[in-house]
Amino acid sequence: MAQRKKILLLTIHLPYPTNHGASLFNTFRLAKYLNEKHDLFFATFLKWGSEKYEKEFLKASGVRNYYFEKLDVPRTPVNLIRSYIKGQTLNMFRSYSKTFADKIASIANDFDIILVDHYEAYQYIPASFKGKRILRVHNAEHIMWERYADIEPNLIKKLAVRQEARRIKAAERRFCADAHVVLGAENDNRNLEPNEAKRNAKYVEWLHLGDDNQMDFPVPEFRSLNNNLIYVGTLTWEPNIDGLVWFVKEGWNKLRAKHPDLKLYIIGKDPDERVTALSRDYPGVITTGFVHDLEDYFPKCKVNVIPLRFGSGIKVKTINGLCRGIPVVSTNIGTEGLGLSDGQACYIADDIDGFCDYITVLLTDEKAWQKLSYNARVVAREKFTWAALFRILDSVL
Repeated sequence: MAQRKKILLLTIHLPYPTNHGASLFNTFRLAKYLNEKHDLFFATFLKWGSEKYEKEFLKASGVRNYYFEKLDVPRTPVNLIRSYIKGQTLNMFRSYSKTFADKIASIANDFDIILVDHYEAYQYIPASFKGKRILRVHNAEHIMWERYADIEPNLIKKLAVRQEARRIKAAERRFCADAHVVLGAENDNRNLEPNEAKRNAKYVEWLHLGDDNQMDFPVPEFRSLNNNLIYVGTLTWEPNIDGLVWFVKEGWNKLRAKHPDLKLYIIGKDPDERVTALSRDYPGVITTGFVHDLEDYFPKCKVNVIPLRFGSGIKVKTINGLCRGIPVVSTNIGTEGLGLSDGQACYIADDIDGFCDYITVLLTDEKAWQKLSYNARVVAREKFTWAALFRILDSVL
């Protein structure tokens, strides 16, 4: 156990409710653990109506010392131009507030450690701060933008996205160079610092885990299940939106032709209009919106689908699927950094025909379903537990 420290935790949005976004769940677990083991001050923004969850978050996390500020800066062409004028990436601009900066500057030197969660929040560490600076990266975000540019058909938008990827890369590497410790997944660490010697000096492997308590829930019996698929994720996040649109538009009619009773439950709060449109245009696709208890859905679904075409970092939705024991069909992007191979604990396919063929296998082949379900939990217990992760955190504080 690390010696008790005074820690300031900075992040960019309230990590609640925890069952509607991997970054929310991870940041919540981090805040809760630090609050239990150390003297924590937690500072973040209330975005997208999250102020209604403020009291629930404080009760669930136990956090007593905090600063919350409401902030809603949309992603628009005008704000993109403003971000260039300010010399910030777009997401840094959307997460900037002078009053927030002034507040952090006024209290920073009361702490031994500032732990930054998401690179956009690193801009708030004052130059005068003399303590330890730890940056926890959820992903190498510039990789996600580069991949987004690769699949964007509009030439003007492609060029804009690629330029934003360059700006993010420069910011991420600048902040990583300044930090004393960088916590990130192995694949992200390699992208953020290609030099092995420099990487070994201060980059520490830190996985982005899911809710390992899901391993305690019983796996449903295959024969008790209807032909239901499930998707859980942040439905305002562009990689998730793109993947769902791709999967449904390219594959849904083919799957329904073979399985007329097939349903897809898309779960997440504040779904983008492109996601809700899928429910209107494709029979059997159901957008639920916010769900208080995912166990209302997981026990009646045969397959957990993760149709990501771009992104970076560890996909917590994949780890959650392994922990829950509902077989996963994913793209390679969805399993990146987890060391999984196709057919071991999940099925992996990047083309729509292969993706849909694997779904059909799991809908119809009980032995294949049981094999993946069993292996998923074996892998989850071996590799993806919070107890092991917190031991790593203790060692760097």
